[in-house]
Amino acid sequence: MDKDAYFFSHDSNSKDDPKCVLLIEQLGLEGYGIFWILVETLRDQPEYKYPLSLIPAIARRYNTTAQKVESVVKAYNLFKCTDDEFFFSSSLIKRMEFWEAARLKKSIAGKKGNQVRWEKYKAIAELSQCDNDAITVESQSIANKLNNTKLKETIQDTIPYKEIIECLNKKATTRYRATGTKTKDLIRVRWNEGNTLEDFVTVINKKCKEWIGTKYEQYLKPDTLFSNKFEGYLNQKIISTDNNIEKKPTCKTV
Repeated sequence: MDKDAYFFSHDSNSKDDPKCVLLIEQLGLEGYGIFWILVETLRDQPEYKYPLSLIPAIARRYNTTAQKVESVVKAYNLFKCTDDEFFFSSSLIKRMEFWEAARLKKSIAGKKGNQVRWEKYKAIAELSQCDNDAITVESQSIANKLNNTKLKETIQDTIPYKEIIECLNKKATTRYRATGTKTKDLIRVRWNEGNTLEDFVTVINKKCKEWIGTKYEQYLKPDTLFSNKFEGYLNQKIISTDNNIEKKPTCKTV
């Protein structure tokens, strides 16, 4: 794993920001700790945003209350919310955009350097007539290291299995495990197709709204929701039976 895979910048005087001063004044250091847990959690998300419906899960994980976590998210102007579904930090996103641009520039420069070194050893192996076997072994070793480096850069398992299954269990009142091999395989396939955490939450909300209380409720499970019909579920329109107006699905805390 890249040593800075989970890096983000942190100002040493964050505690002196007026918003944080008020937070500490009202919730104490526990509130300030919750704030940084939320920032660190957002940092690990592909789009640096997190479902509001999973706030209780964060509270349980870090031994606090959902009320305190929600207060930190909404009451101090430290985070922003979109359509009452997700929250994010504008400051974190700006910092990460700058960091990602710098990292990409560094990565491109490093790959060019690796290519030059590889071409050098390749030429030596082709031209040299002595110790040919030794040179071939060394060249192959360098090629393997370059390939392994590229593979490690592309294979980083940041798929939020736990958050997805927690949302399903909460909405459908089920008890599926995020560690199941088959469940993880299904989620991974959909994730690799380019779907995001928001897409999974949207599918769960839509099908729960449609199937709960019907004979199809039994199909509210990973095998069905995350199958090859996922894209169809994601783009399905939900029509209100009351006023025939399309409504956007949510995964709010009940």
